[in-house]
Amino acid sequence: MGVIKILDMSAGNRAIWFDKECPYTTFLDCRVSTNPTILCDIRELPLTVGIGYDLVVFDPPHVNFGKNAEMSKTYGHHTTEEIREIIQKSTNEAHKVSKENAFMAFKWNDHDQKLEKILRLMPLWEPLFGHKVSQRIKHSSTTYWVLLKRRQVKINPPDGTEVEGK
Repeated sequence: MGVIKILDMSAGNRAIWFDKECPYTTFLDCRVSTNPTILCDIRELPLTVGIGYDLVVFDPPHVNFGKNAEMSKTYGHHTTEEIREIIQKSTNEAHKVSKENAFMAFKWNDHDQKLEKILRLMPLWEPLFGHKVSQRIKHSSTTYWVLLKRRQVKINPPDGTEVEGK
């Protein structure tokens, strides 16, 4: 088996990484200040991202903090609708560049939107298992890590529509 190929779609400051320069990982972000491998909007990946990823790591924006909040200064400001769009479009893009048997490690905090609702935005990825890793009482939220498997999608040639399969 060769080296695993990892795509981190929301690298940011790489807070989840033990090795913040992991050599077999392509780090994506839309902010120059985070020094990503490729600077891009993950909702529409450029060809330079390449293909054939075994694992996608995705820790998208979770909460609409408001434009002037401290958290928005660190992570950027996103409306609730924009967060949903980022998740839906980015996971579709991840599907395009990942291998047939790829996995996604997905982190979510349900402060604003419940995990089940968010998982429905990712029909091309099948949730396998997950774990609640922390729970906040003050603002009542839970953080989860979920492992998803890339679903197989078959193209129906006559009309070009995608048909979901496992």
